[in-house]
Amino acid sequence: MSNLILFPHEAFSRNEIDSAFSEEHEAALTAGWKTVFYDHDAIEQGESTIAIQGLPVSTYLQKLILRGWMLPGETYAKLYEAVRTRGYELVTSPEAYEEAHYLPLAYPLIRHETARTTWISGDDIESAWGLYSDFSGSDVMIKDWVKSAKNRWNDGCFIPAGTDEKRFKEIYKVFREERGNLFNRGIVLREFMPLITHGNDMRGMPLVEETRLFFWNGKIIVFPLENYSLPQSELKKWENIARQFKSSFITIDVAALTDGTYKIVETGDGGVSGLPVDLDPVYFYRSLSERVNQ
Repeated sequence: MSNLILFPHEAFSRNEIDSAFSEEHEAALTAGWKTVFYDHDAIEQGESTIAIQGLPVSTYLQKLILRGWMLPGETYAKLYEAVRTRGYELVTSPEAYEEAHYLPLAYPLIRHETARTTWISGDDIESAWGLYSDFSGSDVMIKDWVKSAKNRWNDGCFIPAGTDEKRFKEIYKVFREERGNLFNRGIVLREFMPLITHGNDMRGMPLVEETRLFFWNGKIIVFPLENYSLPQSELKKWENIARQFKSSFITIDVAALTDGTYKIVETGDGGVSGLPVDLDPVYFYRSLSERVNQ
């Protein structure tokens, strides 16, 4: 496939990269990629035609890799269809995007390597409380199908073992208010894994040893840096899991447990997952190019 990446452009300026992606965009160009732009705000607002007006028409169906902001599955599907009208096709289908992006859809593929998890569609507080009956003896986290409210760790994310109904609903309400219009699909409860921590941040959230791995067609794109705790012996296991996903471009976040094992914290779509802050973007895009063209 051609090395072509779809980035979001700056609001009201079709020819300028969204400033949040400027470093990645420059890195991609340095690594030999070609880039085109779309309007993220327009696609979020349901303006599919406007969103891809800056995308030049292609005379044949060119494959595109997305690098942009997270989108709900329904909105991603609209972007997918919109770019096809200009002669392009995103490498990740809407079905594949949702499988990696939404934890309940990924869970059947990772259940043996992650925390015990249960969920509902929607945000009914009584149904959420009903879910908790299976976890009342364990510490749990509450989130939607994609994100939690970690910025409110103690009063909107972490639910200690034995929490009563009144306190559970207080935490739930803070979580739901924090997610606001970004709330995605439904409620998820996850048993809190005994992760290795190095204290807590100012919000009270534990600082854990976590590694984000990017995969292309089930192969790791960039191997963890030497200062990461994840041993090389673990990598084949994660590649085997990545191959089970429909998408060719996914992420798996892995963390160390106090018993010396490693578990999956979450999975994600490779097109909307952020790069680790200590990963050189040029190295990433060169490595991605090598994988894509193998």
